[in-house]
Amino acid sequence: MSSHSELVESLHSEAFALDPFPVWERLRTEAPVIWDSIDECWVVTRQEDVSAIILNHQTYSCAPYQDIFTAVIGRTMVEMDGSDHDVLRSIVAPPLVGNKLKNHFELISQCVSELVEKVPKSGPVDLIGQISRPLPVMVIGALLGLEPKDRDYLEGFVSKIIHALPGLQPERAIGKEAQAEFEVYVEELVNQRSQCPANDLISAIALGSNSEGDYLTPSEMASFISLLLVAGGETTDRALSNFWFLLLRNPALLKVISEDESQIEAAITEFMRLDGVVVYEDRQTMRDSVIRGVEIPADSRVRVALMSANNDERAFEDPRTFKLHRSDLKAGKENRIGGARPGVTPHIGFGMGKHFCIGYQLARAEMTIATSQILELLSNSKLVEGQIPQLRVDWFHRYVDRLIVVR
Repeated sequence: MSSHSELVESLHSEAFALDPFPVWERLRTEAPVIWDSIDECWVVTRQEDVSAIILNHQTYSCAPYQDIFTAVIGRTMVEMDGSDHDVLRSIVAPPLVGNKLKNHFELISQCVSELVEKVPKSGPVDLIGQISRPLPVMVIGALLGLEPKDRDYLEGFVSKIIHALPGLQPERAIGKEAQAEFEVYVEELVNQRSQCPANDLISAIALGSNSEGDYLTPSEMASFISLLLVAGGETTDRALSNFWFLLLRNPALLKVISEDESQIEAAITEFMRLDGVVVYEDRQTMRDSVIRGVEIPADSRVRVALMSANNDERAFEDPRTFKLHRSDLKAGKENRIGGARPGVTPHIGFGMGKHFCIGYQLARAEMTIATSQILELLSNSKLVEGQIPQLRVDWFHRYVDRLIVVR
């Protein structure tokens, strides 16, 4: 049995950064709710508890995200828990789900094709630098109806915002200045679409409203698009590279989905459970609460370990083994309520509850379409010796540092 201090120190060790799963397994068994005296937060690791917390926004608020996003890109849905969140989501969500999004799948495919066509026929291929990293911003820009000439601007803007989020200077000041410029840019686009609507995301959101007649101001639009570009773009990029790394390490699995591309969706679902990208989410207690017998005072920070929950042996048999069709994993479309039933548990790689990832269908579409288009490249390539990727926990994400292959 490890001591409390040993467990806490293990959460901040180099060994954890390289492989967090043994640490989480010990925590789930010995201290499923533990006070992290280094980061000054409660860490929760079991699937049942993590799910209960992120479904209970009345007790566990997303207020901590004010410290990350609000100071840079303005107030967004990420930090809201009340009716203000519901109003904004009801306006921006419809264009990103269902048939309205499916109508843009060809556009996503064109973006992937444009990048794949630039990949050299021989020699090393940087799958991150040449495909996964530029793709999400490229896709979002295309969905917004932006001109290709604006891609460099968008990529530069996203980079500035990402570097600003940790709160260090001068990066934060640079990010805030970039956001102010972006608000002007978005307002000009909104004015253009108001005069001449198009079949794009800017028009759908700028001219759209919910059943109560609420609509977004240009400033709110700029904050939402920034969130979509930064939070959605970065996680999709890393999900793609992590997933492709998984396929390259599992030739049998790669062969299965190459011979039957309909299996890509199932492979993505199990990948999101097994590895995914998002390690933690933070919440703030709005009242005193008790988790597994541990009393947690109001105004405390609670850190839920999504990746630990997805690998909880209480929910999934042999959780660190990839199984294409698990009987204990909810298959098919993810949703906000999870959809757990006896013996079957959903993964929570996209979150759950009120703050379930608004762009999850877009992310899945990009992963499915991009993987389909590079299956031949993956099947006929191998990782470059001496440049084997390393999966590592960095802040709230876990992702590979490189992904270079050669045919």
